[in-house]
Amino acid sequence: MMKWILVLFGVLVAAVAIAYTVGTRLPQDHLAAARARFAVPPDSVYAAITDVDAYPKWRKDVKSVSRLPAQNGHTAWRETAGSGVLDYEATVAIRPNRVVNTITTKGAGFAGRWIFQILPDSLGSTLTITEEGTVQQPLFRFLQRYVFGTHAAMEAFLHSLGGRFGENVTVTVLS
Repeated sequence: MMKWILVLFGVLVAAVAIAYTVGTRLPQDHLAAARARFAVPPDSVYAAITDVDAYPKWRKDVKSVSRLPAQNGHTAWRETAGSGVLDYEATVAIRPNRVVNTITTKGAGFAGRWIFQILPDSLGSTLTITEEGTVQQPLFRFLQRYVFGTHAAMEAFLHSLGGRFGENVTVTVLS
């Protein structure tokens, strides 16, 4: 029995070492984008994105939101989600077409921002989210790339936003 425990432990250590080594060869910075269409006008999409207090009502991953003091005159908030607690600042908010939400939490092991581009189209509007991110820890880079997926959070956000409008949206991964 002890032999099997040692073998299992050795396999686990080897797997972590391999994942770490692969992670060291991945770039720290990444750029990813995803898009979805909504049957509502751009102003409705903009209003939903910028109403951070309502996030727990329609985003399944967000447990709570608390407002923080404004940063540089910008809206700031703390999100508590299943994956942890992060602080954000809306560094750009140009109604009804552009929002940029930036992670302001220090020491999280990653940093970045989401750029929301909202454009009118024949259905109502198209929302493209572009993630500009940095992942410092090699093991986290490996997990993001090969386990969780670079686009997973954006896809979840777009599907949740579709649900907010009573729609079942199709998400297109762009890069």
